[in-house]
Amino acid sequence: MTQPVVELRGVTKEFHGNPAVRDVSFDLYPGEIHSLLGENGAGKSTLTKMIAGVHEPTSGEVRYLGKTVEFSSPQEALESGIAMVFQETSLVPSLTVAQNLELGNEQFLTRLRGLYISAQQFLQSLSFEVDPTALVSQLGAAQKQMVEIARAVRHNAKVIIFDEPTATLTPEEKYHFFQLVKRLKGEGVSIIFISHALEEALSISDRITILRDGTHVTTQDASDLNR
Repeated sequence: MTQPVVELRGVTKEFHGNPAVRDVSFDLYPGEIHSLLGENGAGKSTLTKMIAGVHEPTSGEVRYLGKTVEFSSPQEALESGIAMVFQETSLVPSLTVAQNLELGNEQFLTRLRGLYISAQQFLQSLSFEVDPTALVSQLGAAQKQMVEIARAVRHNAKVIIFDEPTATLTPEEKYHFFQLVKRLKGEGVSIIFISHALEEALSISDRITILRDGTHVTTQDASDLNR
């Protein structure tokens, strides 16, 4: 079997002595769409934030591309090829959509016209109707989420974690999002999809992991759960 791109081995994360995730193991393979399901407080976001450099495990091991890693920040994880699209937006409200897409590129302020043209073409390629010249502070929740998704794709990440990405999207926007996810899978990108919606997960996933109260319940092929 292909080597996992991400491996969690017996990870536990405690906050003030209380475990949010307890002794959970998890694998993500190249080009796989792996959904995480569970109720609020199940540990889904905490688990993935240990992959994305937001939290460090209290115990256990995170491996990426076969090596143990200890990312100190989401930026460090992103530079290594892991992007997370958070429920809570990490965009800069005072910058435009195009500028947010290019954050990290210190030259973007000197070439705004070309930046906007490039961003417009990129957003259109994703079927996202967002004005690249608009300030993020002027956007609604759904458009902010689309910009977050676009920024993750823009960085050519090997692993993208989507945390409840469809919560604010219309049915048409969800359709375009799922088409994008399938396209990313075809390009070999590995995807973790956090959701409450079993039907959505079943329709798009290769495998599904269920968490409850911070513990691992089961991991199964989506095709088996669909029967």
